[in-house]
Amino acid sequence: MMAGSLTVTAIVTSRRDGILYGGAAPVFYGKDHDEVERIALWLSRITNMDVHDLHDGTMFLSLPKGSH
Repeated sequence: MMAGSLTVTAIVTSRRDGILYGGAAPVFYGKDHDEVERIALWLSRITNMDVHDLHDGTMFLSLPKGSH
């Protein structure tokens, strides 16, 4: 793995139009920004992963730096 790269492990979004299927990360949908935020927070607590907000209705979870 390249230095500085992230391993995306999950995507949480309210946008069904911007998701490509067939990738390695599961996609979770929320009906609005609050639900997307809540799902991402729950997943991060359960999995101990970092959450990144793309500020377009989509968040993704990745392994913390140094853990891969």
